[in-house]
Amino acid sequence: MHFIGFVFVAAQFIVTLEPKTIGAFDQYLRSVEAQLAARNTATESLAARPGGISQNAAAEVVGAIVQDWTGVAFIPGAKKAQAVAVLEDFSRHASIYPEVVEGRVDKREGGQLFGYHRIRKKKVLEVNLEARYMLDRLPAARDRYFSRSVATEITEIEFAGTKKEHRLPPGQDHGFLWRLQTYWTLEETPKGLWMEVRSISLTRDVPVGLGWVVKPLLRDLPRESLEEVMEATKKAVLAAK
Repeated sequence: MHFIGFVFVAAQFIVTLEPKTIGAFDQYLRSVEAQLAARNTATESLAARPGGISQNAAAEVVGAIVQDWTGVAFIPGAKKAQAVAVLEDFSRHASIYPEVVEGRVDKREGGQLFGYHRIRKKKVLEVNLEARYMLDRLPAARDRYFSRSVATEITEIEFAGTKKEHRLPPGQDHGFLWRLQTYWTLEETPKGLWMEVRSISLTRDVPVGLGWVVKPLLRDLPRESLEEVMEATKKAVLAAK
């Protein structure tokens, strides 16, 4: 049944990412970045933030859904440099993060890092993606690390691992993940490291009649992916102590 559902989705529900949708997503990001920039140069500790995973918004824009999630965790005895080494070494990510099949650092230029992931997401359907990232370190208080990771290109791969494998044009695909922007804040304290990640994604809306197939990927995976990223990062940092 799952295979039949996938073929049906593949045949009938290729969609195009419209400029007005991109504009709405970019406007949402601008408001988020203003809030984060102000907070990360201030003195409020991450310890004052609620722990665990919380949803900031699930907003519908033209033909799409913006999902905005935040995770906060504490790693006893950890150092900021240990976590930065995990986050910025894309070549290690396939051995750290469950969804990452392949990763690499393409280049570094000043304070910017350019990297690559091949990703497999599976829930009812299996979705394979290639993503290229630009990671910037942003201004922050002295005891903090603050970065923004932008997926500059996301490409969906059909029939991955078979002779029929091919790449769909970015923005002309099934819309499982069109945009992804991630913000990491690390705060080192005498007792350990506070870690906050905010993940904001853009996906297509749920097609009429196919909610049972597509909805788990569009609605549930952003939260589940963030939980996995938080736990995997924590384990990798603890292993480096």
